[in-house]
Amino acid sequence: MLRSIDKKIKIYFYLILFLLFSTIYNFKLVIYLKEIFIITNIETANNNPQIIDVNRLIDKNIFYIDKKNIEKVFLENPILKSLEVKKIYPNTLKINLIKSKPIAKLAANNDNIYFGDNGRIFSSDETYESIPNIVGEINLEIIKKTINIINNSSLEISDIQTIKIYASKRFDFIFKNNKIIKFPLDIDEEVMINAFRFYKNKDIKKNVIDLRLKNKIIISNG
Repeated sequence: MLRSIDKKIKIYFYLILFLLFSTIYNFKLVIYLKEIFIITNIETANNNPQIIDVNRLIDKNIFYIDKKNIEKVFLENPILKSLEVKKIYPNTLKINLIKSKPIAKLAANNDNIYFGDNGRIFSSDETYESIPNIVGEINLEIIKKTINIINNSSLEISDIQTIKIYASKRFDFIFKNNKIIKFPLDIDEEVMINAFRFYKNKDIKKNVIDLRLKNKIIISNG
């Protein structure tokens, strides 16, 4: 009987020891796993780390990183066109950044303010000389409309020196060769065909093509 009791005591004793050491081991394992999966390295592609604050992700657990949330937060920066986040286990993030390409410069207190191919307005320390200037009424909706009209036409945006937008939401194109096209408020495919046809006609020596009056084209020297 005593042997049976002693045997049970030993079993309980070894069980307690097992649980104790396994608990300690598990605790250390948890700590180890937490440490090994802490982000210590962030790689940024396209050499654009300065346009976002990637340091906010250092010391975060890689398992708790929601890539969609990161992309959403970083894309709040209007200079970014797209962003991709990849997890490289155990402790590295790779962030691929694509900057927006400036399409036009906005005349705003001589600052470098641009309209990009992501449809947003942003500032940049870089300067771009071969894109048109937008002057007059700075209206994002009208700017988008104007750029879309150019992209859907046979006109080359690189030939345009200035896009002048009026308060009425009408606009003019002033080209690098000093020709001017004055567009009506309502623009359709026929208007664009006429604009391109007269702009490309080398027999027309006058520099102003006025399309503001419906069904009329007025050619003058301004």
